[in-house]
Amino acid sequence: MGTEMTKNITLDLEQTFGDLNECVLVTNPERTIVFINQAMSNLLKVDREKVVGTTTKRFFANPNQFAQMAELYQSPTDHRNRKAYSIDLALEDGSTVSVEVVSAPLFDTDHTLTGILFIARDQAERKALESKLSDIALTLEDALDAISEGFALYDKDDRLVICNDNYREIYAHSAPAMFPGNRFEDILRFGLNRKQYETGGKTDDEWLAERLDRHQAGDGSILEQNLSDGRWLRISETRTRAGGIAGIRFDITELKHAQAKAENAYKNLSLMADNIVASVTEVDLEGRCVFINKTACDWFNEKPETLIGTRLRDRLPWKEREAVRTIFEEAMSGEKVSSEVSFHFPDGILRECLMSCNPRFGDDGAVEAIVVLISDITDRKKTERTLAELYAITSTRELGHEDKIAEILRLGTEHFEVPFGIISHVIDDHYTITHAQSPEGELVPGTSFPLQDTYCLLTLKSEEPIATANAASSEFARHPCHEIFKLETYIGAPILVDGEVHGTINFTAPDVRKRAFSPSDLQIVRQFADWVGHEIARQRDHQALMNAKINLERVASIDDLTQILNRRAFLERANTEVQRFRRTKRPFTAVMMDIDKFKQINDLYGHATGDEVLKKFSDTVSSALRAVDIFGRVGGEEFCMILHNAEIEDAMLVCERLRVKIIEECQLDIVKQTVTCSMGLATVAREDLEFSTLMQKADTALYEAKATGRNKCVAHKSSYPEHAPAL
Repeated sequence: MGTEMTKNITLDLEQTFGDLNECVLVTNPERTIVFINQAMSNLLKVDREKVVGTTTKRFFANPNQFAQMAELYQSPTDHRNRKAYSIDLALEDGSTVSVEVVSAPLFDTDHTLTGILFIARDQAERKALESKLSDIALTLEDALDAISEGFALYDKDDRLVICNDNYREIYAHSAPAMFPGNRFEDILRFGLNRKQYETGGKTDDEWLAERLDRHQAGDGSILEQNLSDGRWLRISETRTRAGGIAGIRFDITELKHAQAKAENAYKNLSLMADNIVASVTEVDLEGRCVFINKTACDWFNEKPETLIGTRLRDRLPWKEREAVRTIFEEAMSGEKVSSEVSFHFPDGILRECLMSCNPRFGDDGAVEAIVVLISDITDRKKTERTLAELYAITSTRELGHEDKIAEILRLGTEHFEVPFGIISHVIDDHYTITHAQSPEGELVPGTSFPLQDTYCLLTLKSEEPIATANAASSEFARHPCHEIFKLETYIGAPILVDGEVHGTINFTAPDVRKRAFSPSDLQIVRQFADWVGHEIARQRDHQALMNAKINLERVASIDDLTQILNRRAFLERANTEVQRFRRTKRPFTAVMMDIDKFKQINDLYGHATGDEVLKKFSDTVSSALRAVDIFGRVGGEEFCMILHNAEIEDAMLVCERLRVKIIEECQLDIVKQTVTCSMGLATVAREDLEFSTLMQKADTALYEAKATGRNKCVAHKSSYPEHAPAL
């Protein structure tokens, strides 16, 4: 094999396995090492570069095992060699470690063996466990640890909305039919046609009808399903508030096997390991505890010697005691009973649990005791509910953009059991709160912080969700945020908008979280971030359309020369002001304005100079008005303005100041005559049903100003209060 090809193969192996957590080693047909990844290097305690090119024999503590594995190279296509090997490895520092090794032959295009790929798993923990547990306890632990869950959500029409990879892996034969919009029934039929299900002697139609009935019930009851390949699944399906069905699938094959072996081989569970992740207890017929494992002790917040001999149920609230009593009575009749129950345990944590009570029989066939296995399914139940509610929030048309984001922050604080939820926008090194959920409104949108002072800096660097339930005991303790904001609990994820980093979504608390964040929690916050990013992108597109509309409206309403309102737009605004006056009785004054002797300027100096005068006049008046006032061009040199909330006396003062300002600021060097302006004022009255009548009054006053000498302000007589003298 050429040097360049070898380099390419090594590069491919590095890209594929280099960062894998599993320990990977590849040899050539002569059993010479051609590649090991970092995990295997760490396990063997060797330098990766130094070990490549040496044989694997140096790492076998037992030479016989090295000789035994030669069969992999002699008959690589023999499926009898596709098995796990238990090997004792001699490490570089002289120590040994027991590992389980699986292998796969590597062939070139001519089907010639080019090497063997090995994957090794450290069995040290398993070996330690085997010294304490019986085979049944180990099998049960493996079964519990190996339980995998698949999630699927169907809409109210029973069409697939979303499912995770575990769901597709569980039903591998049906995976091609699992696409959004396909009906649950069609997915079932697809699997039936490929003999995926064990129908128990029923016809396909009978089995399908029974399964659809259970599915449509959506009552959360437990269904155990047998697949044709021998696997068993535990199914729980629940109706969502939107009318759809959310379902969880657990692979309980190993648990079923373990339970069967336990029933046939053992009568006593006293050897159950303390490190099992579920609560395991045995109680006598009076309900007194005779065995309890470490997990159960932690939940009851006591030592074993304190709990043995007591009635554990007495330490629970009375309603939960009553539920347990009913289950126990059924189990003591000789029945195996399983039920989902919520428990407020003495350690202060509310857990949703799957409680299984198994009667243990004596030699005479009578029930002697009850073995109780309680599994914490809180994360699974919460995940199911949260995903269903997230779908309801994001799919409804009843909520707007801001309301949906607020609901997601509320849902996140409830799911993660924290008080604060934040969506941020990050620009360079600045972190700004855009949306917030807090108990007393402590977090204010618009507040900014240096990015380096927030945990979100870690989130953006990791480019994926991160979390801590106890910052003081993690790497988060070294971050400035821990000292500045005293936050012990944090979970957050980057928000991407159109592929670019927008900011983060995060949920925090100043207290240590009693329950550690699970992988499902990280997936939930990722779902939140993905949806928020999508919604922000959609909102940006909407805003761009609105801006384009506004620009078009502006073009249609702005006078090209003076850049103020044209006649049509001004009159629309003016009539709105009349309607507002009729509702609120709040007055305003209309002012008609005319540049004196403007025709003479055009005739003497040309229209270009006239246009300059018009622009200078418009700029001068616009700069002197308030934001609430309205100003527009209604004719060639005629303008009109509305002075908001101004009676005639105040309006006259404003117009006089403006008249002087025009004389001071509207002159052009080329124009020898002084540019002045005449104004006619009229204050709105009850009889002014339309702005045209008020405009006519102001125009009459303007005519009087022009006729009596120009460059003056004249108010229409109707604008003065009764008995008030005219100015």
